Amino acid sequence: MPVLISGVLKDATGTPVQNCTIQLKACRTSTTVVVNTVASENPDDAGRYSMDVEQGQYTVTLLVEGYPPSHAGVITVYDDSKPGTLNDFLGAMTEDDVRPEALRRFEAMVEEVARQASEASRNATAAGQASEQAQTSAGQASESATAAVNAAGAAEASATQAASSAASAESSAGTATTKAGEASASAASADTARTAAAASAAASKTSEANADASRIAAGDSAAAAAASATAAQTSAARAGASETAAKTSETQAASSAGDAGASATAAAASEKAAAASAAEAKTSETNAATSASTAAASATAASSSASEASTHAAASDTSASLAAQSSTAAGAAATRAEDAAKRAEDIADVISLEDASLTKKGIVKLSSATDSDSEALAATPKAVKTVMGEVQTKAPLDSPAFTGTPTTPTPPDDAKGLQTANAEFVRKLIAALVGSVPESLDTLQELADALGNDPNFATTVLNKLAGKQPLDETLTALSGKSVDGLIEYVGLRETINRAAGAMQKDQNGSDIPDKDLFVRRIGATRAFDGAVTIGGDDNPWTTAEFISWLESCGAFNHPYWMCRGSWSYAHNKIITDTGCGNICLAGAVIEVMGVRGAMTIRVTTPTTTSGGGVASAQFTYINNGDGYSPGWRRDFNTVNKPAADEMGALSVNGGRINGALGIGTDNALGGNSIVLGDNDTGLKQNSDGVLDVYANNALVARLQPGKLYVVGDVLAGDGRKLSLTSDNNSSLNSLFNLWGNSDRPTVIELDDDQGWHLYSQRNPDGSIRFMVNGEIFTTSSIHAGANTISTDGNIYGSLWGGWLNDWINNTIINRFVQDIRLGGIEYAQAWNGPGYNDTPGYVITGVMNGNSDELIDGVHRRPLQKLIGGVWYNVASI
Repeated sequence: MPVLISGVLKDATGTPVQNCTIQLKACRTSTTVVVNTVASENPDDAGRYSMDVEQGQYTVTLLVEGYPPSHAGVITVYDDSKPGTLNDFLGAMTEDDVRPEALRRFEAMVEEVARQASEASRNATAAGQASEQAQTSAGQASESATAAVNAAGAAEASATQAASSAASAESSAGTATTKAGEASASAASADTARTAAAASAAASKTSEANADASRIAAGDSAAAAAASATAAQTSAARAGASETAAKTSETQAASSAGDAGASATAAAASEKAAAASAAEAKTSETNAATSASTAAASATAASSSASEASTHAAASDTSASLAAQSSTAAGAAATRAEDAAKRAEDIADVISLEDASLTKKGIVKLSSATDSDSEALAATPKAVKTVMGEVQTKAPLDSPAFTGTPTTPTPPDDAKGLQTANAEFVRKLIAALVGSVPESLDTLQELADALGNDPNFATTVLNKLAGKQPLDETLTALSGKSVDGLIEYVGLRETINRAAGAMQKDQNGSDIPDKDLFVRRIGATRAFDGAVTIGGDDNPWTTAEFISWLESCGAFNHPYWMCRGSWSYAHNKIITDTGCGNICLAGAVIEVMGVRGAMTIRVTTPTTTSGGGVASAQFTYINNGDGYSPGWRRDFNTVNKPAADEMGALSVNGGRINGALGIGTDNALGGNSIVLGDNDTGLKQNSDGVLDVYANNALVARLQPGKLYVVGDVLAGDGRKLSLTSDNNSSLNSLFNLWGNSDRPTVIELDDDQGWHLYSQRNPDGSIRFMVNGEIFTTSSIHAGANTISTDGNIYGSLWGGWLNDWINNTIINRFVQDIRLGGIEYAQAWNGPGYNDTPGYVITGVMNGNSDELIDGVHRRPLQKLIGGVWYNVASI
């Protein structure tokens, strides 16, 4: 299962690293990842990164634009690894941290040896191929030498034929001399014979020239084919013999020409005798012609021999070139073999092996010298090739060359001589080496555990040695040391001591010596105590003293810290300077969030208290610095409800309303007025002692001390009679008059000497109006149809479904907000989560930043709630 690795990539100053790529390269093959595969992650502009990483071991490299790659380290992700930051994984302890450095260096040396052995094997293969090519070239040179020998034989045959031709010419000349004296007539024939002899001599010259060409070509072939020099020299010698024979033929032809001249002189003296021997001269002429033909054929054969010799010389050149290439390849192979031997020697130095000698085993150094008397150097293929080239003509050695899979007797375990070490002997030495390990590795199980349970450990070690560094002074100093000596030398004593005291995974943290320090170091939350004595007595405490006590308990060392006071009023302090009530800390739950310079403290008191403390309350103290008005606040709840004046509300037990009041509607009259149902119908106080009555925004009556003014008619009942009485002690006369006209059909009017008081009239439409020219006072209720205005100011009417006071209480007062509070706390992750949207009706009550960086970790919020009619409701908006 992938493990989440996420966080913020920052530099030493806390600034997010931008334009950076985090690269993870697999160090080995796991169940899901193949070795050397690469994954990358690009943090955003704020340096945030998030990766789901498979189980395995990875090399971490940071690639920042404009800078060379930076190796950050190696991380190991296990199946049970917890999510964390890249810093957590880079700082985690790995199996390599407790692995002895000496073992790691040994593995590195084994890898280097394996790599060098592989390279030496490849060089040996290349040398073998070069040797095969050289042998092929030698065969081709041998074939070229054979061809040259054949060419020399052909030249010799040509010379023999030329000699035969010369002998024939000589015989013909002798015959002509014998017969010349007999007849002068044979002079012409003799001249003809002389001409034929001259032609034979010319043919001999041609044969000589061809023989010279053959000799030159054979010489070139001999020079080009150094490997076939002996054969070429033989061919040249034979070509020289051919040349000598040709010169002999030339001499004989010249002699024949001289004899022919003598024959001509004799013919002049014995012309008569020549006629008798004409037939014989004719025969001699025929023989001379035959000799000339034979000489021409010999010249042609010599030319062909020269051409073949030239062809073989070219082939010999090619063979020589191939031989030179093979020699070069063999030299390169020998050089690579020497390099491999040198690297093997370096590796031997790394693992503290000495040079081999006649009396002890060790690393053998290679040399290409063929004249060295040293017994400490081994010959390279190049040296062997040189020596073999010198002894090719000698008898082979008794000892055969090893091919295939040779076997050899196994030397005894204490062998120190020059015996050949075979595979069995090497295995016994390795077994003895394994058997000499310390007691902690003296069993197969312990050895297997130490070797990582690797059934192919030899291959693994050789592969690792192939990439290790050569021997240096430090590694030489390690040679021959005991395990303790190695540990002391490489400085691992303290590491091993620390590993011996390391935490055990199966203890689940129970073996941590100082758990508080451990929790503080890893930045975890801390539950300090469930019944701690706070302060030691019940005396008053200031907030500053309370914070000092929290600091002494390490409350600000953790992102979240909490405790609970013990149930003893006498041993727990009381905070008295909150400004919103005393806090008795006995049984109280204390929560601390943040650090000393930016803290949030929440105290929840129990249901009982003492010392004037507020029970069942939640106090919150926020201090982000003196410049941000630090202080306490107390949250209201169902037990601690706020008073009406604390909330700016009107108490159901009476109180003051400022401004206009609308009952059942908005108020359009303004000022100090009450409208009833209609926004411009109601009562309004317009001045001191004046109460006006409005209907549809029209003044219809006014009440003043001792007076009632009615603007309009005052109607009372529908009787036809009106009885009036008088005590006759009034200062003015009064008149109650019943009158009417077309506009006012029936009017009942009360007047005095100064004017009218009131009247009641029926209008043309049948309606009645009652008007008072002054004030109206009543000791009882005023009724208007089914509606009543009582003496206490209460109004009864169907509009209210009863009394106005009841309607106001039920409809308005009981619907007033009686209390407010913050609801249950909600939390959301902010830096790597959705956080909260701007939701109406919610209040942010806390912001957490566990690792004190520039990004917050999470946000707390609570809904704002109101109490109406005994029921709490979430406020939809503010």
